[in-house]
Amino acid sequence: MVAAVPLRWWFRSRVRSVWGSGSVSLRGARPFVATLALALAAACSTADLTPASVAPSTSGGPGGDGADADASPLDGGREPGPDDVPLATSSGVTIQVQPTDAGAALLAAVRGARKSVHMTMYLLTSNEVIRALGDLKQSGKDVKVILNRNFPSGGNQNQTAYTALTNRGVEVEWAPTGYTFTHAKTILIDSEKAVIMTMNLTFTSPTTNREYIATDTDPEDVADLEKIFQADFTNKAVSLPSKLVISPASANTLHSARSHLKQLIDSAKTSLDVEAQSLADTTIVDAIVLAHQAKVDVRVVVDSQTISTPGQTAAIAKLKQYGVPLRGLESPDMHAKAIVVDEAITFVGSHNMTATALEHNREIGVLTDAKAEATKVRQVIRGDFEKGAEL
Repeated sequence: MVAAVPLRWWFRSRVRSVWGSGSVSLRGARPFVATLALALAAACSTADLTPASVAPSTSGGPGGDGADADASPLDGGREPGPDDVPLATSSGVTIQVQPTDAGAALLAAVRGARKSVHMTMYLLTSNEVIRALGDLKQSGKDVKVILNRNFPSGGNQNQTAYTALTNRGVEVEWAPTGYTFTHAKTILIDSEKAVIMTMNLTFTSPTTNREYIATDTDPEDVADLEKIFQADFTNKAVSLPSKLVISPASANTLHSARSHLKQLIDSAKTSLDVEAQSLADTTIVDAIVLAHQAKVDVRVVVDSQTISTPGQTAAIAKLKQYGVPLRGLESPDMHAKAIVVDEAITFVGSHNMTATALEHNREIGVLTDAKAEATKVRQVIRGDFEKGAEL
């Protein structure tokens, strides 16, 4: 007997059935739902963003390692998959894997901007990127940058970049203090394409790390990311219905980042490949375990050098307890955050799979249904799994 779908899944599924390109249609959707979707789209709002607008973190790092109070037990079964709650994906996405070209293609894309570059960056120390942004500004381009100011280790690793960019006339703002960390790594170029990365713009990131760089030309995604950038640049809160995977939890009126990723994992029917620097969120861990118990072919790769927080240690122990295939990668340095489901849908984003990242940081990710990109990323994750060590 099939359990009834809760009302919240019914409502969301029908809103998504009329949500523009990239959505999966739901048979039986009624015309009046279009009115609801339009009203929801119009609900994009901004307000002053202050520290009080986001609950404080209980973790010690950008990914966070605190346990989730609302984690579901492993006896609840898997929540509705894509047949019940369609996942909205973007087709116009290509993904580059690092380390491959030491960041040359990304630097060329920035330098090639014709009109504008709007960047949000957790960590910016690359002299080449800083110089490119300054050159663009001095050639008359619209260049704006948001830099994270607070770091878990203390200090401000972006001060040098802030000073260098300001000296060259670039408009730079420190990230809003309402987020625990602004951990996003995004670049908007000419308001035509969005670069959404797992990678910080440092010298070593594209040369020694496992990273993914997604270039997204979906007009809706680009427009949504521009709204988010403008809100953060002016220290405003923003909440909007979007296909993008957005943190903090209130930023996307269709999905929280946690529910977005959980629904993606729950949708797996044949294979699930996960690569994450930090994996500690109990809801995500439970979803992976349930996929494994449902006979999905699961592979999980984590960073073998950072399994030190209580949350990460507990997550590894649970995955091992339930027999989930798991490896730790040492080289290249694991900094990726990616999921591939059924070699068909791929997630790439800045989110570590932790409570702080999913609830309290500014994080941005994208889901794509581009088959070639899913195959590419899955092959990389599987290769890293084979190279990794058992934990």
